[in-house]
Amino acid sequence: MKEIIGKVEHTISRYNMVDPGDRVIVAVSGGPDSVCLLDILHELELELGISLVVAHFDHGLRPGEDEAETDFVKELSKSMKLPFEIEKASFSAHTKGSLEEKAREARYAFFERARRKHNAQKIALGHNLDDQAETIIMRLLRGSGPKGLSGIPPCRGGVFIRPLIELRRADIRSYLCSRNLKYFVDSSNLQPGYLRNKIRLELMPVLEKYQPRLAERLSRMAEILGDESRYLDLVARSWLGEESRQGAEGLLLLPLLPFLKLPPAIRNRVAREAINKVKGNLRRISHKHIRAINALAEAAEPQGILNLPDGLAVRKRYGSLVFSSESEGKAADYHYELEGPGEFYLKEIGKTIRIKLTKRKKNLTFDRHPWRACLDAAKVKFPLVARNLRPGDRFVPLGMTGHKKLKDFFVDLKVPSDIRASTPLLFSGKELAWVCGFRIDERFKVTKDTQELLEITLD
Repeated sequence: MKEIIGKVEHTISRYNMVDPGDRVIVAVSGGPDSVCLLDILHELELELGISLVVAHFDHGLRPGEDEAETDFVKELSKSMKLPFEIEKASFSAHTKGSLEEKAREARYAFFERARRKHNAQKIALGHNLDDQAETIIMRLLRGSGPKGLSGIPPCRGGVFIRPLIELRRADIRSYLCSRNLKYFVDSSNLQPGYLRNKIRLELMPVLEKYQPRLAERLSRMAEILGDESRYLDLVARSWLGEESRQGAEGLLLLPLLPFLKLPPAIRNRVAREAINKVKGNLRRISHKHIRAINALAEAAEPQGILNLPDGLAVRKRYGSLVFSSESEGKAADYHYELEGPGEFYLKEIGKTIRIKLTKRKKNLTFDRHPWRACLDAAKVKFPLVARNLRPGDRFVPLGMTGHKKLKDFFVDLKVPSDIRASTPLLFSGKELAWVCGFRIDERFKVTKDTQELLEITLD
């Protein structure tokens, strides 16, 4: 028993899991791992200079078992004279989506609420060395990369700690037996339908015939991969901090050529870090999505868009990769008739057109503001029409003599497709008078013979 406690104490010290004065929320389900965790931390409480709070989450999915476990954990914390926090889940077995994932999210959210309530610094979880080995094998079967194969981290986010992560399951049972401690066995852990249970009950015993110290070897591999993975993440974050720039509305822009020059291992992690920065997490993002981002970046086409899970979009805009939190859909069509001078709101793009008729002044000068145009009023016919881009649109750009397709005009200026779709066009009859924000038509320009001006602004 003392040897096992000493081993846990060594793990706590090795990973600097707690500091004197820390309050620790101990997640106790009532199973052998969590009961062992609580008892060992309780034994080390004075030596480590910490205080404990017991937290129990009732999933409500096993009628009868859940209530018995809750009563057991409550009595256990009472016997140790420790504060006790409990919460019952509000979902059921019929909840849509992955029940296991929703249960995990609800459980961790409860632990965080308990931590804040008690002003605690750490949350202790009962994962052990066998859990680590099973997790690595499960991820290996799913085709995970180095980050996934680094397994369960001993510490995460400066809050979550796993003091039993170097302890075998057999050691835990031995400790509980020597201490004569009761515990509950979750019946769902014995059901062969779950992949983790199949690995635990069927695959691990076979593999251990070839390598009796399989769990220790896998844990060592995870530690090596974890160290290397964290270093590569640091390199990727450093590159992102130096090379990327923040755009409007939460956009993140990466320079395309420097991105393509990165070694594949770093480039993949830069893409993941960019997604995490914009999306806030990496849920539902897999390696196939990272491959798709690389394919978009390497494609010969100067523009393109990739829609990823949860509304994330990655756009290729000539020399940039743009990460944004909303997928790009088809631009809404709009058509407004502007009867005369006045103010007109284009709700589809959230912009306002203002039209004013004025007499020409002597020594007229133009400020060349992209969202302001001056046209020869005599050449303009009301009603004007404001609408979005349509196939086949063309005009005579200022300074030219022949027509040019608007699509070619935009391509020459390397205007991204989403900007093209949101650019209003102002027509006089069937002739395009102003590509708002870019260029007026040569046929509507102000000349020395102009008497009245049509001043148009777009806000």
